[in-house]
Amino acid sequence: MKRSLILAITVLALNVPCRSQEPLPRGSVLQPGEVLRYRVRWTLFRLGTVTLRTVRDSGCTGPDDVKLVMNVESNPDLSFIWIREFNECLLDTRTFAPAVFHARHRNGEQYTEIWHEVDRQHHRTVYRLQDRNTGALIESDTLPGVEWFVEGPSLFFIARCLSGTTGTRTVPTLVGGKLSTTDLRYEGEKTLVDMASSSASIRVRKFTGEAHWKGGTEAGLEGEFTGWLSDDDAAVPIAAEMKVLLGSIRLELESWTREGWTPPTGEMYSQKGTGARN
Repeated sequence: MKRSLILAITVLALNVPCRSQEPLPRGSVLQPGEVLRYRVRWTLFRLGTVTLRTVRDSGCTGPDDVKLVMNVESNPDLSFIWIREFNECLLDTRTFAPAVFHARHRNGEQYTEIWHEVDRQHHRTVYRLQDRNTGALIESDTLPGVEWFVEGPSLFFIARCLSGTTGTRTVPTLVGGKLSTTDLRYEGEKTLVDMASSSASIRVRKFTGEAHWKGGTEAGLEGEFTGWLSDDDAAVPIAAEMKVLLGSIRLELESWTREGWTPPTGEMYSQKGTGARN
């Protein structure tokens, strides 16, 4: 069963499940036209590339809707892996509730298509998994009472919007038609990290989390993860570390398109709590 490679991230009220009626801080994170490109490293190898886009187009149904697009490509120079993924989420930015999640995943000869479609009138979400090579329906299910959840792209952006908060939150996460949870923890820790495309150290806010599911295409994402977001209103993910079947992998920002944004540089912060400068 296919699932998305990238997932890392967030939240606000201490040990309280995330619900759609709870407002989420938007800040200045969502900017249509933003493009973030990451290299994926495993030991000494470049495993692949992840690209994220925020899109505003005529297909959006309301003024607060955006499309979040995530593309995943394995390194063509590696013979033991061949992955191509397209993941797209139509998101209502007022509630961060996805209306539709659509994905096409290629892994070697396998080629599947995934839909999660929210039916708010009947208070449910419909899931389908189809074989693109044959047209055969592999799986389908209806999840009653499920109207708010996150998946790859929307979890990524919720993490950014909540990066200035502290505490732990349990976020309902839909992966491969199964509803599970992701724990996201912010402890107010600020530090510096090196960025792949810059000689300067970048000011960041660190967060940690735990995925109570297994997924991530053939990489098999699971368990604990760590991320570092830029210490500014944009909260751009600078790096992330997570566990997969091959071991630990690291995502590093290597290029971006975002109007008016420059990675914040500066002095080292204290390790936790107040965030005061040393």
